[in-house]
Amino acid sequence: MKSSLKIFLAVLAVSTSSFAQNTSTVQVSAQDGYSSRGVRISLVRPNLDYKGTVKYQNFSFDGSGSYDSALGLGIGYVNLPIQELGWTTNLTLMEIKKDSSGNLVRLDGNLGVAVTQFVNLKAGLNVMKITSGSNIDNLNPGLGYQASVGFQINKNLGLDLGYTELNTSGNAPITSNGKEIGQANVTYKISGIEIGLNGTF
Repeated sequence: MKSSLKIFLAVLAVSTSSFAQNTSTVQVSAQDGYSSRGVRISLVRPNLDYKGTVKYQNFSFDGSGSYDSALGLGIGYVNLPIQELGWTTNLTLMEIKKDSSGNLVRLDGNLGVAVTQFVNLKAGLNVMKITSGSNIDNLNPGLGYQASVGFQINKNLGLDLGYTELNTSGNAPITSNGKEIGQANVTYKISGIEIGLNGTF
């Protein structure tokens, strides 16, 4: 996952530089001085890895891997004035698949700046809860973070490329022969690169 983060940061730097240069000569007036503002509906397609740790008495178990696929639908609000501090917020419902399907809900908020009418940078915090399809859906919501570069094609259509980390933790039952014998402490992290297609109205 460290290599994925390095790749994302490299793409972020190159994309921002090249896109800003390409659009700096385009003379288009931004409506009301905003790159994007309004209610936003998003279709998100992440490439996610997971890592979990289970601690029970004096034992500790670690596990990690990658989800087969993930797809989410979000709704929120965006307020990004050009070359001024702005903000976004989103509520996303996501289906994640690894052998079987599960679901999670994510609420995030970001501070951001529209570098130009066409390029913006955002970063912020999120809260995530796995809601179904997993034996860890009883874990508590956890605090995570995300960062992204956005490309605003026009006032209604945009694209985000970002990195996200989601966390959850809590207690889960340990069973033997169908009977609960104790409670284990579980921490679980989901992270990866995410692409989002945004419609703003």
